[in-house]
Amino acid sequence: MPPDHSLTGSHKSYRLFRVVFVGLTLLTVIVLASVIPEVTAIEVRKKMNNALELEQDLSQLLTLTQDAESGQRGYLLTHDLTYLYPYLSARENYDTLLQQISREVSRDSVQLRRVAWVRKATEVKFNELDSAITLVRRGDTTALIQLLETNMGLQAMDRIRYYVDLLREAEIRDIRIRQAQLAQLSTVTTVLRFLGVVGLAFVFYYIYSQVRPLFDTITSSNERLKQENIERRRVEGQNRELIENLNAKNQELDQFAYIASHDLREPLRTVSNYIEVISEDYGNRLDGDGKEYLETIHRATDRMRGLIDSLLLYSRIGQSETPTHIGLIQPVREALENLALRVEESAARITIGDLPTVEGYPVALRQLFQNLLANALKFHLPGKPPRIEIHGKKTDTQVQITIKDYGMGIKKSDQEKIFQLFTRLDSSQMQEGQGIGLAFCQKIVHLHQGTIAVESEPELGCTFTVTLPSSLTHEEARVHYVG
Repeated sequence: MPPDHSLTGSHKSYRLFRVVFVGLTLLTVIVLASVIPEVTAIEVRKKMNNALELEQDLSQLLTLTQDAESGQRGYLLTHDLTYLYPYLSARENYDTLLQQISREVSRDSVQLRRVAWVRKATEVKFNELDSAITLVRRGDTTALIQLLETNMGLQAMDRIRYYVDLLREAEIRDIRIRQAQLAQLSTVTTVLRFLGVVGLAFVFYYIYSQVRPLFDTITSSNERLKQENIERRRVEGQNRELIENLNAKNQELDQFAYIASHDLREPLRTVSNYIEVISEDYGNRLDGDGKEYLETIHRATDRMRGLIDSLLLYSRIGQSETPTHIGLIQPVREALENLALRVEESAARITIGDLPTVEGYPVALRQLFQNLLANALKFHLPGKPPRIEIHGKKTDTQVQITIKDYGMGIKKSDQEKIFQLFTRLDSSQMQEGQGIGLAFCQKIVHLHQGTIAVESEPELGCTFTVTLPSSLTHEEARVHYVG
């Protein structure tokens, strides 16, 4: 008679169920039996950790005091303020450290009294250090020698060490007692856990036999993800290298512009000198055309000198200025002060609304607003005084500033070009310029991790919109600027 496979399978399933049930029941009993000693062990470990933290804090207190003493001695010998850094750091931190030590022994009244003694001795020690430093600053050598001869600082340091040793000895005794308790609990817990491991091994073996195919699938997926991560890191490395190369090239270009502009000054100065010599010594020999030619050369050299100065200013965004939180009204007012004569001569009307606060570089921001305002003053409609409006608004992460004028305006086709270096529009729209001002504005805005854009219609004026983050990301933006 053939075997009944359905009954055999049912019997195996029932047997496996019983095995799993027994294993889980055994595991549950073992876990419950381990809870009580484990909870106790956790409490013991907590007490030991507290004792170890106390030992570390006591050692740190001694180190702070010794560092303060060493720094003070170095200052007494050399009068170099650098030696006072360890002393000042210790002076600032020792009280916090003593409060931490007091919390760590708060359950032991004897230890708390010892901490109070340590605090008193530490205050005496730092008062002695303070007095010596004050006498050195006053130049009172006699009083300083008298103070040192009292050995007050040495005695205070000895008391600190003595009380710290008492605290340590008490904690060491406590640690030894707790270590013995923990060892006993660990033995019991180890036995219980061993039994638990045996039970778990049986259960896990059964589970493993059922889910092994799933493990194989997961392993394959992990390997694929690993390869993808390797490829991603390779691409990221290439991108970082490209960015570093690009930054290096930008620095080289800025340096080249600075050097080239600087070297152009000398021949230009020579040309200017010869123009002056010719004007003074041979001016009466020149006819009208000759004088006009000479004046043309003089104007050209002046324009070239201004262009070189602008290039130098543009290239010297590379020297340190510290970012700070600044209200934008400040650089706007400074820019208007620098342009006060032009404002008065043009009878300009300037309206300033509420301006928010940003994190930025004050000198750079002043130059940004000065260039934008100078353009608005320069390119107004003939016969009409300039009218300029400055407004700002702030969101959670950004600020937006608009500078609106009612001047000559810019054609749509020219609006993309105006931020390029040495770009000037045709003379029918714009007056004579160097083509650097707006490029300079864009560089300052980019260094602040922002954007600048313009909206304009001919004879209706321009609206420049500057968008800046409220706070800079310092890993990506470190502005170097000299105004």
